[in-house]
Amino acid sequence: MKPGMEPVIDHYTRTGLMERIRAALRGRGYDPDNPSIEMLSELDHLHGGGFATTEAQVELAEIPRGCHVLDAGCGIGGPSRYLAGMHGCTVDGIDLTPQYIDVAAQLNEMTGLGGKIALAVGSVTDLPYEDEHFDVVLCQNVSMNVADKDRMCKEAFRVLKPGGIYTLSHLAEGPNGSPIYPLPWALTAEVSFLGVPQDLLETLSGAGFSGIEDRAGRARSKPGGGPQPGTIGAAPAMGDDMPARTANAAQSVAEGRLVSMMVVARRPGC
Repeated sequence: MKPGMEPVIDHYTRTGLMERIRAALRGRGYDPDNPSIEMLSELDHLHGGGFATTEAQVELAEIPRGCHVLDAGCGIGGPSRYLAGMHGCTVDGIDLTPQYIDVAAQLNEMTGLGGKIALAVGSVTDLPYEDEHFDVVLCQNVSMNVADKDRMCKEAFRVLKPGGIYTLSHLAEGPNGSPIYPLPWALTAEVSFLGVPQDLLETLSGAGFSGIEDRAGRARSKPGGGPQPGTIGAAPAMGDDMPARTANAAQSVAEGRLVSMMVVARRPGC
C-alpha cells in the first residue's frame, strides 16, 4: 500500500457492510437473498447522482455494447454490474477498499454476474493489468481522492487499447471559494484533491490523450447531485451522514464552489 492511501481506505470502510445492504433492501420491501441489478441500483452507485449519473456517463461516453471495461474505483460494483448485465460488457473492477471488493464479489454472484466481472484490490495509480488491455476505462468520482492525477491518467492510457475511451466524472474547484465539508469523498480538505477544471484536462493531454471533452453540460444528472428521489442512496455503504454530505456537495455546486465534470478522452489509434 502506498503511503497516504490509509486515510482514503478508512474513509470508505464500514463495519457490517453486507448486513447494512441487506437491511436497506429489506426496508424497501425487497428480498435481500435474491437482489436484482435494478434493486441494487438504488444503493450501489456510490458517486453523486447515483444510477442516473452512471447511465448518463455510459451514454455520453458512447461506451460500446459488449466491450471490455475497467471500472477504476469500482466501489461495491454497481456500475460494473450495470455494464455487464445491461450492456453485455466484460468488466474488471478495482478498488482500494478490500471490504468493497469483498461485498462486490458477493453481490456479483447473487445477481448471476460473477463470471462476467473480475475484481481486484488495488490503486488507479498502479493498475495490475497488461498494456493495451481494455476498450474503456470508466472512473467515477474517484479522482478527488487521487493526489497524483498524472500517474492516474498515464496508467489509464497504458492499459487502454489504441482508440480506447477514458471517461471520468470529477468534481473540481469552483471560482467562488472552498467547498463545504464534509463531502461524500472527504470529511476534510486534507484528502480532497480537486484542482481547477483545466488542470484535469491538461493532465489528460500530457498523458497522451486526444479528443478531450467535458460533456457534463449534457448529463441528465450531475456528478455532485444527490440520489434519485425514492431510492435508498449510498448511506448503507458510505455512512448514515451521507445525506448531509451529499447536500453539502450539491450546495457547493450550486454556489460555484465545485464544478461538475464528465470528461471523455481517447487514446489515439485505430
